[in-house]
Amino acid sequence: MDEQTTYIALLRGINVGGHRPLKMEELRQMFVMLGFENVSTYIQSGNVVFDAADQDESQLATKIKNQIADTFEYDVPMIICTVEQLQKTLAELPFQKRESWKRYISFLSEQPNEKKQQKLVSQSNEIECFKMGNLVVYAHIDKETDQKQQFSTSFIERTLKVSVTNRNLRTVRKILTLASSR
Repeated sequence: MDEQTTYIALLRGINVGGHRPLKMEELRQMFVMLGFENVSTYIQSGNVVFDAADQDESQLATKIKNQIADTFEYDVPMIICTVEQLQKTLAELPFQKRESWKRYISFLSEQPNEKKQQKLVSQSNEIECFKMGNLVVYAHIDKETDQKQQFSTSFIERTLKVSVTNRNLRTVRKILTLASSR
C-alpha cells in the first residue's frame, strides 16, 4: 500500500459574495470519489483536509481542479500543502498580536521574483504591513481604521502576478488543528 500523506486544499473564491456556490458535503463527496480518504472541510470557503498517496502537490492540485471543473463547472484556483508545510508557515508568522489588528496569510501559487516581492513589501504603511515568506505573504491589517485598505486577494495578485488565496490567522489555525488531529 502507498504511503498516505495528509494534505490541505485551500480553494479560492468558493462561496464568497454569492460567487461559485458549493455545498461542502458535495465537495467532500467529490474528494472521496477521487479516491481520497478521511476527507473533511472547515467552514464554507473551501478548506479541505484529506489523505492521499504521497504525490506532487501541483499534480494533485491539477487533478482536483479538473474534477471540480467537470463536476461543478467552476474554474477554481487552489493551493495544496501538507501539514508540515502549514505548520512551518504558521511558525514563521512575523507579526505579534495587536489590539484591533488582524493577521492574514496569503498562499501563493508560486514564489514571485525579488522585484515583485519588494514592490509588495514597500506598500506597507501605518495600517497595513506586508512581509514575504516561502510561497506566502503575511499581512497585518488595522481593521479599526477608517481609511480605505488595499489588502485583498486581487491586490496581492496584481502586485505579485501570481494566483493567491487568503486565510485569516484563526482559519489557518483551525485547519491545522483539524489536519493534525488524524
